[in-house]
Amino acid sequence: MRRILIIGLGQVGNFLSKELCHSHEVVAVEKDPELIDKAKETQDILAIRGSGDDPVVLRQAEIEKADIVLAVTKDDRTNILASFIAHASGVKKIVAVIKNVKYAEYAEVIENSNISFVSSSSIISEKISALISVPFAGRVEFFASGKIELLKLRVDEGAPIINQKLKNFISGSRNWTFVGLQRDHTITIPRGDTELRAGDFIFALGVPSALENLKRLFNFKIQKIHSVIIVGGGSVGCEIASTLHGKGLSVKLIESDHEKARLAAEELIGVMVFEGDGTDLEILKEAGVEKSDYLLALTGDDENNVLSALLAKNLGIDRCTVLYSNPDYVEVLQAIGIDRAISVNMAVANGILKSLHLGGEANISLLYEGAGEILEFDVSQNTKILGTELANCKMPQGFVIGVCIRDGKPIFPSGDFVAQVGDRLVVFSLPAAVKKVEEMLVS
Repeated sequence: MRRILIIGLGQVGNFLSKELCHSHEVVAVEKDPELIDKAKETQDILAIRGSGDDPVVLRQAEIEKADIVLAVTKDDRTNILASFIAHASGVKKIVAVIKNVKYAEYAEVIENSNISFVSSSSIISEKISALISVPFAGRVEFFASGKIELLKLRVDEGAPIINQKLKNFISGSRNWTFVGLQRDHTITIPRGDTELRAGDFIFALGVPSALENLKRLFNFKIQKIHSVIIVGGGSVGCEIASTLHGKGLSVKLIESDHEKARLAAEELIGVMVFEGDGTDLEILKEAGVEKSDYLLALTGDDENNVLSALLAKNLGIDRCTVLYSNPDYVEVLQAIGIDRAISVNMAVANGILKSLHLGGEANISLLYEGAGEILEFDVSQNTKILGTELANCKMPQGFVIGVCIRDGKPIFPSGDFVAQVGDRLVVFSLPAAVKKVEEMLVS
């Protein structure tokens, strides 16, 4: 068990502490007493009130005893200063979240530092690029060093897979599997006799070459993306605008703040910048929304993002991605027909979890505000299921081994599957089963 000090119990810190306190000793520093009380109600952690950049508070939290420090407040400078204090205290692994990428240069200030800076804008930019590359998916994640892809797919009326048992679509030469079903805001594990309904969301795990087969099963008829409208010229909007333009897409950006719009116009060569409000119908029309393929609502205001997307859909854009911070918005977005959304806090939390490699887990990814998880495990001599057929393993309810990577090749396990040393298992689990899954699979 490792001692992990989390500085900041906002949404990112809360996600992390909730995930990590099951298997590790978690200490948190937070200056807001309400956030401390909220975390203590549901989590087994030690929480200390105070500022994360105060050396006195950090000594009270016994920072020198921490194996890992995660600085995840909303303030870049607090996170940077806290990480420097952690380094001076001898902490072996330190992760600090930054919004402004220019602060990443601070990592070079300390020679041989164990500080890793995680850029929230870069993480979100990667998520958006992945979504645009698979425009019929509501979410795209990569596992097993990019060999395996997780897609969140919406089941629409008329899809061949509706009202059919899932086992009817499983063939001997499989290259994908269904691991999670989201219905009425609840995630469950689908079984062979599960039948999909219109409006469901299914999580498909498989190799990238499975895309064509999945498009046929779900009757997806998606044209390639050529043009994108971005609402929001902050760090995220500008980074993704530059990335997409570099990939040959036509990109236009709308920003309401005069200075941000001016800077974006200067920095983004080849991107047309409009100064105006992305919730203004006339501005959207002027930017050519009606003739564009995709809209990205990336401002720091959840309500404005939702409104921009709704207006764009009303003008004829079918594909929109909305950035949001408030977890309460996830159900609202789906209710109004916006099923491509990225949680800023969840994306950052996932980025941090993937960098930690804790307790034998090679990768962790939270889904749907933490209602489901994808985990990767490396099989060793101490893994409890080693040498036993999967059907004979007493595995907990609420999880499924989606795929095994063996010698670089994917295997989609059935009942006669036997894990071998060196395998990497990609597992889908509901939160209630995570601890038991870790006990079975962590060496």
